[in-house]
Amino acid sequence: MRQRIVLLALIFLIGLLPASVASREGAPPQLTIVGGNPVAPGDYPWLVALLIAEITDEAAAFCGGALIDDGGVVTETSWVLTAAHCLADGAGNVADPAAIQVLVGQQDLSQATAAQRRDVAEILVHPLYVPDAVLYNDVALIRLATPVTGITPIRIATPADAARFAPGETAYIAGWGNRLPQTGFDFPDVAHKAQAPIVDLTTCNERYDGALSSVHLCAGVLPDGGVDTCQGDSGGPLMVSDGSGGFLHAGIVSFGTGCGWPHFPGVYALTAFFADWIEAQITGSAHIDIWQLPLPAAVGLPLHLSTAAPGTPFEYAVLVANSGALPLTDVVVTVELPVGATLVSGSISDGGVYDSNTNTVEWSFTGLLPGEVLQLSYQVQAAASVTSGDYQVVADSDDGLVISFGRESAVTVINQPRLYVAAFYPTEVEAGSIYPVQFTVGNFGLGPNAGLTDLELVVDLPAGVNPVAIEDGGVQTGNQVRWTMSELPAGDEVFATLQLAAGKLGDVLRITNYGVYNGVTPLRYGVVGVQIVTGPAVRYLPMVFR
Repeated sequence: MRQRIVLLALIFLIGLLPASVASREGAPPQLTIVGGNPVAPGDYPWLVALLIAEITDEAAAFCGGALIDDGGVVTETSWVLTAAHCLADGAGNVADPAAIQVLVGQQDLSQATAAQRRDVAEILVHPLYVPDAVLYNDVALIRLATPVTGITPIRIATPADAARFAPGETAYIAGWGNRLPQTGFDFPDVAHKAQAPIVDLTTCNERYDGALSSVHLCAGVLPDGGVDTCQGDSGGPLMVSDGSGGFLHAGIVSFGTGCGWPHFPGVYALTAFFADWIEAQITGSAHIDIWQLPLPAAVGLPLHLSTAAPGTPFEYAVLVANSGALPLTDVVVTVELPVGATLVSGSISDGGVYDSNTNTVEWSFTGLLPGEVLQLSYQVQAAASVTSGDYQVVADSDDGLVISFGRESAVTVINQPRLYVAAFYPTEVEAGSIYPVQFTVGNFGLGPNAGLTDLELVVDLPAGVNPVAIEDGGVQTGNQVRWTMSELPAGDEVFATLQLAAGKLGDVLRITNYGVYNGVTPLRYGVVGVQIVTGPAVRYLPMVFR
C-alpha cells in the first residue's frame, strides 16, 4: 500500500505543487527516520503530516510539520510550522493551499479519517528562502482553515532557550520518512521516532564545506551515523527538552548528505533564529530582515564566501525583505564597508550614498510592502582578504520602529587558496561490472599567492573493498588510497580515479570519509558522500539491421 502512495504522490505533486517539491533534482535530499521506532499515541500529539488533497482514499504524506503554540488557548491552534522546500520551488512559486491538507491527531496514516484531514487557508514562506545546494531560511508556516482543538501544540524555542539545544543535548526527531535509504524505499504508515545528540556547528561545517550558518542546527551520531531523518521527514520537528517534562520545537527537518551516513549529521533550520518571524506572521505584526552576500554566487562555494584577485573589484548584494504583515515606511539601510577595502566609484546601486567619514553606504526608501524584497549592491576592491562590516535596516510601521542587524558577515578570500573536494560516481551499477569513482580537488583561490603545495588526497575505503585499478598515481595502504599533489595552483582542478568492481545484487558501497591533507592536518573534507547500489546485470541482444 505504501508503495502505491509513493507513486501516486509523485504523480500528483508534479501537477499540484512546485516541481522541486516532487523531484528536487540536483538539490539536497529531503530527510524519514532512520534507526527509529514507532511513535505511540500521545508521544508527540502536535506531529502532523502534509497530504496531497486530491488523494482521498488514503493519506498521501509528502512532508511533516508541527502544530505550534500561537499564544492563545492552550489546547487550540491554527498554525503549522514546516519547511519552505516542502511548499516552494526554486523560482519562488508557492504551492496552492487548496492542493494540500494537513493530517492532525493521527500518527498512523492508515487510520486517518476525513475529520483529521484539515484544509489549508494560507501558506507563508520566508521571503529570503534560498534553495541553494545548502538550504537557507528553510522555514514556512501553514494557517489552517479552522483551528485544531483538543491538542496542546508545541512551543517554539527562542534565543533565550539556547542552552536547551546546545551541542551534546539530546534531540528528538519524528516523521513518516524513508527507513531504508540505502537500497530502496520503506515509508511506514506509523510515524517513527529516534534520538540523536545536537552537533556543534563547527564540527558539522567540516562536512558541509563551511556553508552552514546561524540559521542552521545539526544533529546526528558521530562518527558512525545510523540515526537520522530522511526522505519524507522534511518539515517535521526536531524537539528538545524544555526542562519541565515537556518539549520545545528547536529545528525543522531540512537537508543532509545521505540519511544516517557516517560523518554527516542531518541539518535543520534553527527554529530560534526564526522565532520573531514566526511570531510576526501569527500576530500580523511588522517585521524586517536583511542579509548581505557576495555576488555572483559561485558554484562550489558557500553563499557567504567569494574569491578575488588583489585589486580586482568584487560585489556584495544586500537583500532587504519586508518579512512581516504590515507595510513599512521610511526604510533606511546602512552598510559598513569591509575594513581594508575601498569603494569602486559609481558602483552603488539604487541611489545609495557613501559617507567617507563613517565608511558606510546608506540607502533610503519611502516604503516597502509585505513580502517585497529589495536587492541593493555595491563594489569594493582590496589587496588582501576582507570580511564585510556591520549592516542594518530600520523602518517605521503601525507597530512602531522595526530593526534588523543582519546575519553573519560575508567573506572574500583574496590572494589565498580556497579548496573544494568532491566526488562523482554512478548511483547504481550492474552486478559484475567495473565502474569508476572520480574525486576532484579544486582551488578556487585567485591571485599570485593563492596556490598550494605538498597536498595529499586521502580516501578511506570500506572494509573488504579493493580497487581493480588506481589511476592518476594513487597508492593504496591498508584501507586508504592516497594521491600526492606537489602543487595546486590558483584556479586549477585535479582528478583522481578509482576503478571498482560491483559486488552481488543488493550490495551497497559507501565512501563518506575523504579529504585533502597537508601532512597530518586536514584542510578540507569531501562535501559529497558516495553511495553505490549494485543492481541486476542486464544482458543486451545484439542489434540486427534489416
